[in-house]
Amino acid sequence: MRASVALALAALAALSACKREPSFDERYASAQKAIRDKAGELDRDMATRAAEASEAAPDAGGVVVDTVAGQT
Repeated sequence: MRASVALALAALAALSACKREPSFDERYASAQKAIRDKAGELDRDMATRAAEASEAAPDAGGVVVDTVAGQT
């Protein structure tokens, strides 16, 4: 009796340890969320840098000067 209970518990433990692989739709949703999160992070970073640049040079009037080639 004890042996069959122990065997059943071992089988149950083995089954609960198994984890199925995520489906294509689950992987796609996860990747899409990660991409959206990263895009939002990049957008916030760019907005912060643009605000800092406009505060540092308010007289530029939005004109970008290419200092390497000397072109505007």
